[in-house]
Amino acid sequence: MKRLFNIITKRSTTALVLLMFEIIISSVIVMFVFGGAFVIFGVVAYIYNIFIIFLVVNSKSNPAYKISWIFTVILLPLVGGLLYITFGKRRTVKKLKRKFVNARYVNFKCFDDSERFIKNLKIDASCLQMVKWIFNVSRQPVYDCTQTEFLGSGSSYFKSLLKDLDLAQKSIFLEVFIISPGKMWGEILNILIDKVKKGLDVRLIYDDFGTIASLPNGYSSYMNRLGIKCKVFNPIKPRFEAFMNNRDHRKMVVIDGKIAYTGGINFADEYINEIERFGFWQDCGVRLYGKAAVSFVVLFLNMWNYLSNESLFFENFIPSSFNVESDGFVMPFGDNPVNSYYLNDSIYLKIVTRAQKYVYIQTPYLIIDDKLTNSIIFAAQSGVEVVIITPSVYDKFYVHAVTRSSYKRLIKAGVRVYEFTPGFIHSKLIISDGIVGVLGTANFDFRSLYLHFECSVWMYKTKALSQIYEDFKLVMSKCEMVSLEECAKRSFFQKVLGFILKPFSSFM
Repeated sequence: MKRLFNIITKRSTTALVLLMFEIIISSVIVMFVFGGAFVIFGVVAYIYNIFIIFLVVNSKSNPAYKISWIFTVILLPLVGGLLYITFGKRRTVKKLKRKFVNARYVNFKCFDDSERFIKNLKIDASCLQMVKWIFNVSRQPVYDCTQTEFLGSGSSYFKSLLKDLDLAQKSIFLEVFIISPGKMWGEILNILIDKVKKGLDVRLIYDDFGTIASLPNGYSSYMNRLGIKCKVFNPIKPRFEAFMNNRDHRKMVVIDGKIAYTGGINFADEYINEIERFGFWQDCGVRLYGKAAVSFVVLFLNMWNYLSNESLFFENFIPSSFNVESDGFVMPFGDNPVNSYYLNDSIYLKIVTRAQKYVYIQTPYLIIDDKLTNSIIFAAQSGVEVVIITPSVYDKFYVHAVTRSSYKRLIKAGVRVYEFTPGFIHSKLIISDGIVGVLGTANFDFRSLYLHFECSVWMYKTKALSQIYEDFKLVMSKCEMVSLEECAKRSFFQKVLGFILKPFSSFM
C-alpha cells in the first residue's frame, strides 16, 4: 500500500495525469465543435495530414526521424500532426537558440590561440580533419598539457572523484542527468557541504526529467539553502511544450578549473554497484588533469548562464597556467540541438570510416540510422575488425528489442556483436587503431545524437586510449558473441516487437 501511495504521489505521476487530462479535454472540445460535421472534419483532417507529411519530408531532419514522424502522422491522424508541430519541428531549437549562450560568441579570450595551435598540429590527416570540424562547429579547442586517466568502472570513478573533491580549493561544478539519494550521492553531498563551509564556490545542475522519479519537488531550493548554488534544467510541466523533448544528458564534474570528469556515470548507487539493477552495472569515465579542463568550465558556465540569466566570466574560474606534461591531444566538446550540425554523430561516422585495423564500440543502446550503419558495414567488409558490445540484461525492453533487431544485418556483414552477460553495460565509447577515440555521455541512439545536450572527449594517442583498449578486451571476455543462429532463435514476440518499433526508433 505504501509503494502504491509513493507511485501516486510522485511528480512523474502527477505530470502524466495532468497531461492526459489536457489531451482528453482537448479531444472533447474537438468532438463538441465538429460533432455534427464528421464528413467535413474528415476532409479537413485528411488535407491537414497531407500538409504535415509534406512538412516532414521537406524538413532538414535525419531521414530516420522523418520516417518515424510520417508513420506517426499516418497512424494517428490529426493527433500525429499536432505532435509533430509541437515536438518535431526545428523551430523548437530556434526558440532555444535565442536564449542559450553558445561558446562560439562569448569569452573568445579563453581560446585566442586555438586556430594557430591547430594550424601547426602534426597529427594523422584524417584526425586533423576531425579536430578542425569540432573546432569550427563548437569553437572548443584541442589541447596538450593534459593527462588522461580511464576509469573502467563506477567504483573506480567514484573513488577517484571523492579524492579530488576532498582536495578541492576554489570551485566545484557538477552537472548530471540523474541524482538518486544513497551512498554515492550522500558521500558526494557531505563533501560539497563541507567545501561550502570553507568558502568554495560550489554549483550543481541537474535535469528534471532524469531526477523526476528520485528527487522530491523543491530539491534545488534545499541545495541552495545548504549553500550549494543549484539550477534545474528544463523543469517538467504537465503540458505540451516543444522544449520538453530536449534534455540535459551531460555528466561532468569540474574541480578548480584544472580537473574534469565525464562519462556515463550518474550519481546513483547502481552506477557503483552498491545496489543491483539489471545485474552488474558496467560503466566507465575519464579523468582529465590539465588544460583540457578549461573546456568543461566553459561548457558548464554556458549552461549555468543560460539557466540563471547571469553572465559569469569564464576567466574567473580558470587557472592562469598549467604545468602539466601531455600524454597526447585532448579535445572536449559539447553537442546539443542548438548546433546546426551534430557533432557526436559526425565524429562517430568519421572514426568508423577512417579505421584501418579495428573499431571497438560500447553502448547500452544501438539505434543508429542507415548512414552510420552502412559505414560500419563498409568498414567490416573492408577488412576492419569491428566489435560492438551491448547489454544482455536490458533496462528498457522495447529499446532492447530494437537494438537486437539491428544485429542480423551487421553480423552478416562481418561485424562481431557481443552482449555483456553479467548485466547492463552503460558505457559510451568508440576507439580505433590505437590512436583515436571518443568517450562521453552520448549513446549510439537518436536522442543522444540529435535531441539531447551531451558532452564528450575526443582523444588522440593518449594514455587513456591504451587503457580503454585493455579494458575493452577484459569486458569482451565477460560477453557472449551473438551468432546468426541466435538471432534466428529470438522469441516471436521480440521479433515482432522489433519489427513494429523499428520505424519509431528515432523516438527512443
